[in-house]
Amino acid sequence: MEMTEEELRIKQMIDDLVAKAKIASYEYLKLDQKTVDRITKAMAMAGLEHHMELAKMAVEETKRGIYEDKITKNMFATEYVYHSIKYEKTVGVINKNEEEGY
Repeated sequence: MEMTEEELRIKQMIDDLVAKAKIASYEYLKLDQKTVDRITKAMAMAGLEHHMELAKMAVEETKRGIYEDKITKNMFATEYVYHSIKYEKTVGVINKNEEEGY
């Protein structure tokens, strides 16, 4: 089955985005803890700032769920989760387990 021009365009866009994401993930591994913490906080604050817009987009895109419930979920997922992880070490050696060799 041959792809339409629109399908080819979408496939190329997805391939380009995946390639950029791979590059970004390699670059992210080079960051220090302070930078990762700053990025994580900025992501959480952006999620909180746009929680209503994101809820609307989720309901429209999936045709599932209730807008008000998505708002609550977005607020929880950004604020609560951020506060539960903000002091966790995520860069470098986090823990050593001599018995299991890691």
